[in-house]
Amino acid sequence: MFSFDAETNGLWGQAFAIGALVYDESGAEIARFVGRLPDTEVTDTWVIENVLLKIQDIQVTRTTYAELLSDFAAFYKANKEGCDVVVHMGFIVEVKILRDLHAAGLIGDWDAPYPLLDVSGNLQQAGEDPTSVDSYMKKHGLSVGEFAGGTHNPLYDSAVAAVVYRHLASRIAS
Repeated sequence: MFSFDAETNGLWGQAFAIGALVYDESGAEIARFVGRLPDTEVTDTWVIENVLLKIQDIQVTRTTYAELLSDFAAFYKANKEGCDVVVHMGFIVEVKILRDLHAAGLIGDWDAPYPLLDVSGNLQQAGEDPTSVDSYMKKHGLSVGEFAGGTHNPLYDSAVAAVVYRHLASRIAS
């Protein structure tokens, strides 16, 4: 499974942080990506007040959006084969990342995930709140380990989406 998440400068803005985790069939993490731009790339007041404080422990790793996209595209292409690609509430943010990767020529016409699996639909189908993977985790006593900052850390958000997706899939299989 390949799970990814991004934090953006406002809901419709460019990403300034991207996290991705790749898991084997047993659920063990086998690869990770984290990229972050400087705080100066963020101008949206809500993001400044609610997101930046939660990701202070994530080091700035890139200086431009183009560099962040290029490095994420390389990681994505190296790790996507044979994987379910999972997000939580992937429209608008994660879909924009994929569209930007394509527009920049970093992925080809057939490199997008088919399908992009959005755990929010699975949650709704199971009678759960589709907007909150955190409440589902708490309700079912699930854990993802330690990630600094919790929600809004794109690695944490990737991990939660993956754990919830795997848990829901196991419920269906039972």
